[in-house]
Amino acid sequence: MSLFNHPDNPVPEGTQSGFVDTADGIKIRYAHWPARGSARKGTVTLLQGRAEFIEKYFEVIEDLRDRGFNVVSFDWRGQGGSQRVTRNPRRGHVSNFKKYRLDLRTVLKDVSLATYPGPHFALAHSTGGLVVLSDSERLRTMLDRAVITAPLLGIPSGAWAPDLAAARRWLVRKLTFGLLGKPPLKALSPKTSGLIENVGFPMARIFSMVGLGRLFVPGGNGKILVPYETNRQTSDKVRFERFNKVLEVAPELGVGAPTMGWLAAAARTMLALRKRDAGPGIKLPCLILAAGADRIVSTPQIEDFVSRAKATAYVEVAGAAHELMMEQDVYRDQFWAAFDAFVPGLEVELELQKSGL
Repeated sequence: MSLFNHPDNPVPEGTQSGFVDTADGIKIRYAHWPARGSARKGTVTLLQGRAEFIEKYFEVIEDLRDRGFNVVSFDWRGQGGSQRVTRNPRRGHVSNFKKYRLDLRTVLKDVSLATYPGPHFALAHSTGGLVVLSDSERLRTMLDRAVITAPLLGIPSGAWAPDLAAARRWLVRKLTFGLLGKPPLKALSPKTSGLIENVGFPMARIFSMVGLGRLFVPGGNGKILVPYETNRQTSDKVRFERFNKVLEVAPELGVGAPTMGWLAAAARTMLALRKRDAGPGIKLPCLILAAGADRIVSTPQIEDFVSRAKATAYVEVAGAAHELMMEQDVYRDQFWAAFDAFVPGLEVELELQKSGL
């Protein structure tokens, strides 16, 4: 499957694309681009979030190339232009995050490292960030640094049914004449959703164990288009509608809600990173950026993880929604400022200068 071109989202010049096969026989769609300019800084491999696709990152890819980076991008198995793993192509499914780790290692080995010189970096978002953090020991031998935006380390309170949570608080306020039911202070709010972690996670494990892991999560369906007014990804309408236009002309790139199996696999991976030794065990130098107004992943849980991880730096972009790289310029510029300060890193930059690159 070639990349899809749209007048509002043109395919960058110099694109080379194809498929690479993983060890378990899944075809992963990839694309790569050479850097622009004479000052080459290395190679960045882009890792998407859940339900995303290469075409969504064209603007980010061009920004990276202008900064002097070669860029490699790919679609996780089961989404975008990569091979689907269920009969219904709209189901966002994976049974174990080990399979995502295999996708990443395959692309790094057979595309990124085989095509472009180092130093090598990862730029990961959301689910992609969870994959990197869960495999950092192995990736330390393949990457020099990683920048991660809004990693999926927990799901915020009220994320499953925000309207229901708001209605419950309204009812409690009315019944108690305003004494109860007020939203808790941010510092006192739970880091993650108790409903999802105490009910959803166990339910997902049980469904997976009895062979029902490919069912949508409760309330989920195969819809791929969401109106801007109800989206939780970004406050930038122009960028959001650009991605919807791509899905309108190429709906085969989209997937709907996650499955119970995906939720069970994500839960195992997230909970493993909450163990006491998980943070100190991160050896890959990382910059983690969180969105202050994130409604898809838990920013407090990200803060908690970073406080235990010695090899990570942390920046929170106040007021930004989940997709920092797709946000309004006022937030996006802060992301790029942090990225530029961390990548390639002083030591690497000195080495590049010595080599004359």
